[in-house]
Amino acid sequence: MVMVMNKLDIASIFKSDADDILKARVDSIRIHGSNIRAAGNEVEESIRNYLSRMLPPRYFVSQGHLIDRNGKTSPQLDVIISDNFNIPSLMTTKDGTRYIPIDSVYAVGEIKSTYYKSDKPIEKFIKTIIDVKENLYHEDIVNTVFKGLTNHSLLRDIVLGKKNMVLNRIFFFEFFVDGGNFDLKDVSKLFNEEKIKYLPNIVVILNKGFLLRATIHEESININRYPEDVLNDEDEWYFSPFQGSGNGSLEGNHFGILYNFLIEHLSNSYLEPPTLNYFLSDFMIGRKSQLKKISEYL
Repeated sequence: MVMVMNKLDIASIFKSDADDILKARVDSIRIHGSNIRAAGNEVEESIRNYLSRMLPPRYFVSQGHLIDRNGKTSPQLDVIISDNFNIPSLMTTKDGTRYIPIDSVYAVGEIKSTYYKSDKPIEKFIKTIIDVKENLYHEDIVNTVFKGLTNHSLLRDIVLGKKNMVLNRIFFFEFFVDGGNFDLKDVSKLFNEEKIKYLPNIVVILNKGFLLRATIHEESININRYPEDVLNDEDEWYFSPFQGSGNGSLEGNHFGILYNFLIEHLSNSYLEPPTLNYFLSDFMIGRKSQLKKISEYL
């Protein structure tokens, strides 16, 4: 008896997941009507739930604020992917607001149900990125074997075997379920004049395509997950849909590619556990005059 092994139809799985997100958007608009914020919250929650289901247990998916060792905080963020094995969340307040140590963070996402040109959503996300990068302390963990072994290479990096130049780089992505009135003319000047380090690593418009940085060769496309780390004249910003083949869909393909971007980033990152002493140092202050030697009470 010859057994026929079935081939997993990955494209159709991502299509199904993308269809769920599209349905969540339609349902939330129908339920909340003109309340754009409430409708957006429904979509954000569905995407966080998806990422929680798809990512390995070592990653914690939440929303909230980043906090650095000096107590400075970021604006509210829709998606934060942090290290679930150390300190994924420093605290959760009574109203449910989470504060995530920036040293525990792998990626940050901004989620929008629909792209509205008048809202300037990408410009606003760039301001958030600038806020995080300029105002919060986050020391780079440099991969000392990124360009090969040298006398200064650390055993840590040799053993880890990671591909990223900066091991704790935060991956910033913006995700739109529907392209709305998106026009490349709206972002062309922005993406070509703004400093690369302040731009999102990628922008995903589920029903349209990706904004990403790449180098085009004669027979291949080299997509750069970390534009600020690549310095060459051939590297440019591109917008592209990914049609794919088989039983998938445009939206499903884009969902799958986003998932691949995140997995590649996560698997090639490394974080040092954050030290709570930085956050609690203000508590650890006492007066010498108040110290009492226990042995004196024997």
